[in-house]
Amino acid sequence: MVELDNPFAKAHKASEIIDALPLKRGVRALDIGCGPGRVLLPLAQKVAEVKGQVTGLDIQVEMLNKTLVKAKKLNITNIDVIHGNIDEVPLGQNYDIILMICVLGEIPKDARELVIVKIANHLQPEGIISITEIMFDPHFQKHQAVTGIMEKVGFVETKFIGNWLAYTAQFQKKFSLKNLDERNNVTAILSA
Repeated sequence: MVELDNPFAKAHKASEIIDALPLKRGVRALDIGCGPGRVLLPLAQKVAEVKGQVTGLDIQVEMLNKTLVKAKKLNITNIDVIHGNIDEVPLGQNYDIILMICVLGEIPKDARELVIVKIANHLQPEGIISITEIMFDPHFQKHQAVTGIMEKVGFVETKFIGNWLAYTAQFQKKFSLKNLDERNNVTAILSA
């Protein structure tokens, strides 16, 4: 099922998620929890048009292997993968776009804000985090809850597509997250 678009939820389709993204020349995108590449592979094809690069991150090595096999068959060369947990893997660079498709609910509730802050440290100043959720996912997160988390750690919602069944929400940094603890009293989050 993770390899297919849900026919009942337009906002969950790979093409809808990708078409909503601001794909500028040289864009660098990270798909956290990319699985077998349902969104990552067509995103790689799309960003190739603007000389961009995509990275897939997943905790399951077999999913990354599937992605790489498919990429080779499709002659996609602007892709790389990272095996590991977002909380433990050094990403080593900054991205313009970070995607989290049905991933937020898999992060323990008490760690979500801290993980978003860590992820945001790998985001360019004008970059976005794109979060997609679908009601059929057992870890579904309501839009209001996602917005609450993102606002608490210093993001503002800039785009929303979909409805209560499935949606993609894009968030942009309000200010430098290095100064976040001064502006938003995030020290309490980090020490919790």
